[in-house]
Amino acid sequence: MFRRKMNIEVLLILISLMVGSIHLMAQKQDTTVSSFWKNWRIDLHSGAMFYYGDLVVIKGASYPIPYPRDWRLGYGLSLTKQITPAWGVRGRVINGEYAGRRDVGIEYYSFRSDLFQTSLETTYDFTSFFRNKKEEYTTRLYGIAGIGLMNYKADLYKYPSEIFIRSVGDGEGSGINGRMLEGDFSLGLGFDIHLSEKFLLSLETAYLGSNSDQLDAYEGTTGKKDVLQYTSVGLGYSFNFKNDKPSSTSDNGKETSASWKQRQLQEGLSSEQQAQETTQKEEMISSKDVVTKEANKVDAICWVPDQVKGNESFIVSIEINKGEIKGRAEIKILLPMEYTALDQEIEEAVFVANSRNVAIYYNPLPDMDKVSLKFRVKSDRPQIGTQSIYIIGKITSNDGIVYNFSTVARFNQVSK
Repeated sequence: MFRRKMNIEVLLILISLMVGSIHLMAQKQDTTVSSFWKNWRIDLHSGAMFYYGDLVVIKGASYPIPYPRDWRLGYGLSLTKQITPAWGVRGRVINGEYAGRRDVGIEYYSFRSDLFQTSLETTYDFTSFFRNKKEEYTTRLYGIAGIGLMNYKADLYKYPSEIFIRSVGDGEGSGINGRMLEGDFSLGLGFDIHLSEKFLLSLETAYLGSNSDQLDAYEGTTGKKDVLQYTSVGLGYSFNFKNDKPSSTSDNGKETSASWKQRQLQEGLSSEQQAQETTQKEEMISSKDVVTKEANKVDAICWVPDQVKGNESFIVSIEINKGEIKGRAEIKILLPMEYTALDQEIEEAVFVANSRNVAIYYNPLPDMDKVSLKFRVKSDRPQIGTQSIYIIGKITSNDGIVYNFSTVARFNQVSK
């Protein structure tokens, strides 16, 4: 009982150090967030530990040992970083027990073992072969492979008298609390079900192969190595350690902001769609009288929702940081195909919308250093996938200097 409490304490300490250190590092980053801090997931899981080895009961055997074979409870935690839509890397810890019984010649044996296992694993989404990369999934089937370390203590008994014979990992090992330390490799399958945008239900089964025949405190004569199986149910939560957006809400819920460079980190459009929108963007900003001087004095940023469902309308928010520049401004916005801006009024500005093209004129500009504006967008025929909104503008100061600025915002259309 004391060792079990110690194992749980060690598990909790490791989890706290791992999560706490990463969170502390994230807080030290500036607002330009690396993709490393995005697409994380934490899972709590519990299930059955099964053992395969010399002392596993056989179905249909004539000796007086009941079937099915023994199983024990296991539980743990995993922390996953999704590298690409298909590939992920995770660290996993398992704490639990495993057991077995069998006759060997004329003798009957049983054993019980305590286990603390840590591993580094990769996951691969098999359903990515059949799903568009930009498509939101509700279920997925994935493979698991990795390497790890087992810390275990096994006690061998005579069956059914429970007379103690020997132990391994009872202080003489090099693992935690003197347990035996053994390397292992894991191989398995998992199945995810999205319960909501952030929460997932996971079903997993994985085999933990070792290079030892001592996981049961009994060394057989076949030369085969012992194997464990962990089948579990887990609850996962998807999150980002840090978002490249300020805390801002609109009538449509949470909004996301990013500069042009930050947005380029996200998944790109298809080559055909990207070429089409690039051509339209160039046509939108072509002008012979544009003079570029001190362009770094003006910057713009845009916020849109992370996700848009169906033909619901949503708010596009733009902030232009112009400093003390005075003059007039022309802002042109290119919406995705089949999206339009609704008729509306923007304070101190002229708003013109024509299909997916929007123009906003200030003459003169407001006196504040940062000019903020919002307008509502809707589509009657939305297309599922990543959609882009391009913002191109210029400010002409009272002394004739032209300042150019641009940014882009992307959102994920999740349903029609």
